[in-house]
Amino acid sequence: MSQYAFPGTSPSHRPHPTGPAMKPRPIRWYLPVVAVVGLGFAGYNYFMDAKARHATAMIEEEKRMARNQQLMDAYGSKESLSDMQQALDAYHAR
Repeated sequence: MSQYAFPGTSPSHRPHPTGPAMKPRPIRWYLPVVAVVGLGFAGYNYFMDAKARHATAMIEEEKRMARNQQLMDAYGSKESLSDMQQALDAYHAR
């Protein structure tokens, strides 16, 4: 007898796996994985940049506060004539 005598032995009649026994193709996972990695990278960069901006703003705020304190020290409280004279001298010196 020939190997093609029985329907189950020929290569064209073999059952094809369908359903849960079939492994998913990895190509289906490429786009979602790349999207998640890209979003993670973008989020990381955004928060690191925000942290750097915050640190820069804090340094600038400290400089501004120091400059304001210098001005307050230079011009004084202006409650007496000597305070006004010191303020005018500091103003003209600049």
